[in-house]
Amino acid sequence: MDISILEKRGINPKIAGSFQKEPELLEFSLRILEKADLNANSFKNFVRYTREIGLREGKPFDEIFESAGFFKILDDETLSEKTKGEELMNRLYNLRYPFWSRKQANFTKLKNKFCAATGGEITFPDFAEGNSFKISFTIKNEADIEKIEQTIASALPLLKESLKEIKENS
Repeated sequence: MDISILEKRGINPKIAGSFQKEPELLEFSLRILEKADLNANSFKNFVRYTREIGLREGKPFDEIFESAGFFKILDDETLSEKTKGEELMNRLYNLRYPFWSRKQANFTKLKNKFCAATGGEITFPDFAEGNSFKISFTIKNEADIEKIEQTIASALPLLKESLKEIKENS
């Protein structure tokens, strides 16, 4: 494996020294960098998440990468290097933070449902900090104002579900 890929990606080649006790992680990392675009910060997170998942689950790195479908992504010729890098990081993030990833996915579903049902927006706090959310509507005329009460009434089950979701495990 050629570590010049580190320089090509803007990553300090000295980082290779931090892999002395993990030659297999270095090998997989270089392989990934050959086919996926990760900047220096993403690469640091990639290594950190991989190590943390390995410690938590007691799995070798190749098993983590295989179960996340990394090799399929890397071999997919229809994806750009940038898209591959983003997809790898998303999958690794979801493995590293499974609870928060599920929470984010639920928030996104609720946001989309609320928007589709009401035309309004629902905003959840970053990292589910706090126990409240905001809703907003665009008002262009008096008819919009009159419609809001009906809209909120029809969306009550969705609003209750949103409140339950944000308070759950917070």
